[in-house]
Amino acid sequence: MIEVPEPPHAHHKSGFPWFDLIMALAVLAISVASLLTSAQSEKSMKALVEQNRRMVEAQSMPLLMLDSGNEDDKGNLVLNLTISNVGTGAAQIAWFRATDSQGMDDSGDAVQGRVEKVEKRATPQYDAATNVIDSTMLRSGAERKVWSWPKPTDNPAALAEWERLNKARFNLHASACYCSIFDECKITEFGSSHPRPVASCTQDPPKQ
Repeated sequence: MIEVPEPPHAHHKSGFPWFDLIMALAVLAISVASLLTSAQSEKSMKALVEQNRRMVEAQSMPLLMLDSGNEDDKGNLVLNLTISNVGTGAAQIAWFRATDSQGMDDSGDAVQGRVEKVEKRATPQYDAATNVIDSTMLRSGAERKVWSWPKPTDNPAALAEWERLNKARFNLHASACYCSIFDECKITEFGSSHPRPVASCTQDPPKQ
């Protein structure tokens, strides 16, 4: 048996044209209001997501600082170079370079390489210490000695080099590339400018 399709229902009119017009306008107004509300809700949600992203970034952003001195905590004369993380998150340090632009014989010599040269000329009592900074993790609030060298008072050649480095440390040009735990990477020139964002730290460090 073939069923006869039911004819479409026609909307019944009230018999008052002005009332029917008002109802149609009311339905249209409600539809427009719903669209505007949805658009505003989507905009507010995007703003909330962006705000949360910035909050998480602020709570996990590392910031490296570099300090040099010629005394240790006990007042002993010790040349030292220290890198510290004063930010709110851990820093994955990809590379670190420090070069003295004025006080070195060879303009391209790194400070650490210079200290190693001094080691070859100094007496067996030479006790400078260096630490590897490349490819290391530095938690928030932590610091690490890049190098330290107690004043060698019993060796004239080493003492002259110590005094040279004591003056040269004010002319250091240092840079580092580091990333947050979310792989947001930056290159810092340590005080000469604000850290600048980079896509990654896979590129080679700049030649000093």
